[in-house]
Amino acid sequence: MVRKVKVGIIGAGGRANFQAKSIIGSQIGEVKIVYSPFLEEAKSFSEKYGIEYTDSLDDVLNNPDIDAITVSTPNATHYEIAKKGLESNKNVLVEYPPTLKLEQLEELINLAKEKNLVYWVSLTQLLENPHYTIKKNLNLIEKPLSYNFSYISSFLGGWYSQISLSGPVYLWQHFHFVSQLLDIWKDVEEVSVFENIEYSSEGIMSLTFSVMNIKFKSGIISTIEFGMGIKDVSDTRIKLVGDGGIFYYEKGKLYFINKKEGKREIEMEKIDIGVDTVNFLKKVQEGKFNIEKALEAREILKICLCAEISAKEKRIVKM
Repeated sequence: MVRKVKVGIIGAGGRANFQAKSIIGSQIGEVKIVYSPFLEEAKSFSEKYGIEYTDSLDDVLNNPDIDAITVSTPNATHYEIAKKGLESNKNVLVEYPPTLKLEQLEELINLAKEKNLVYWVSLTQLLENPHYTIKKNLNLIEKPLSYNFSYISSFLGGWYSQISLSGPVYLWQHFHFVSQLLDIWKDVEEVSVFENIEYSSEGIMSLTFSVMNIKFKSGIISTIEFGMGIKDVSDTRIKLVGDGGIFYYEKGKLYFINKKEGKREIEMEKIDIGVDTVNFLKKVQEGKFNIEKALEAREILKICLCAEISAKEKRIVKM
């Protein structure tokens, strides 16, 4: 019988719950302990899953029985925790963005190679609908021309509203849709950004609205519109235009539109995004270093960092 991968959960928020449920459901992983700097939060999480808890990260990293850790903490802490994990010979799964700087990510990739460990960036958005379904049916639109995303939410709170913890907005807001773009096309030529970000008197973000434009060498144009803190609104829309038709997603439904068929709804693929965590556990069981998801994340991070430069310097950034 193959030994289960014993995992320590770092962080006790929403995504930590997702990771815990995915590990438990995998049948190949076992959650042993949760860490949070907030002891009551860690205790509450531990009671939910029947595991140990601690407010000391060292309790997890120095435990020889722990094979791997998942990192679901504020973005600005990802680099430091992942580095400590790898240095402690723990395989690491981290939420995006993996780091806030490219050189930090390169360091972690090299460290995983040196230690023969798995360094995995969780890109569950590549398994989400409608992206997964659109990718499988891409031939319907024939030659792609533009791919546009719009995400508007009233929520902007907690550590997400603090730049010191969340990092630049393009590295976590736009990262989601940039990753879906690069999952299909990789020939980015240039990036430009327009933004409107408002702050409270305490320096906390109260509203973000930004538009990222991406031009591909193949001629495809993409716009990502992202807004948070917009009162009483929650909306996601996606439109992929080709010379043979249009994919259009709104209100939880995906449609295909062309002149011949008119407008018809497309049944979206059903997939458990927890399979991303399962794949991480499988790689850990293999006992060989793996950085494939980190390499994917590196290319996404490059685009998002270019967007940050564009916003600061108010110019188009060539790749």
